[in-house]
Amino acid sequence: MKSLARSARTALTLVALLTFPLVGTLPAASAEASGHTRTWHLENGGDAQRMCVQQGSGSGVHRSYLIFAVTGEWSTNLDFGMGGLPPGWTATQSHIPPGSNYPDPDDGGVTVNGWISVGGPSSAPLGVYDAEIRVSDGTVTETARAEVVITTASWLDCMRARG
Repeated sequence: MKSLARSARTALTLVALLTFPLVGTLPAASAEASGHTRTWHLENGGDAQRMCVQQGSGSGVHRSYLIFAVTGEWSTNLDFGMGGLPPGWTATQSHIPPGSNYPDPDDGGVTVNGWISVGGPSSAPLGVYDAEIRVSDGTVTETARAEVVITTASWLDCMRARG
């Protein structure tokens, strides 16, 4: 049984290591109260996550998800959601229950512990929408950049155009 648990943990760490570079840029603490000691952090994974959607007509809907990782320890729910989405788009708003998440001491890997379902009409106006993932404990809010690109280009060309 320990072997199964270790294999599952290794698999999750591998998935996190392979996908974590998709997580947004350096988060910003936007509401830190004086005297409040923050014990958690929305991790910096490099470039903003990018979601490319080919513009369509009619009632076509695009759905996907974005991921993030919070590390440290927290004793209250960490609420999360998104802002800056294209017109008509929505994202799940939920929370991460009290807990902890620390980098693996052997390889530094971080477990992805947040998933946000994002979706909306593929007929949204063309453009790059500067969205953001927000995580808050009610006192401190951190954000990570994300982009939703509504384009006529192929998914591959859109991802290559990342700059």
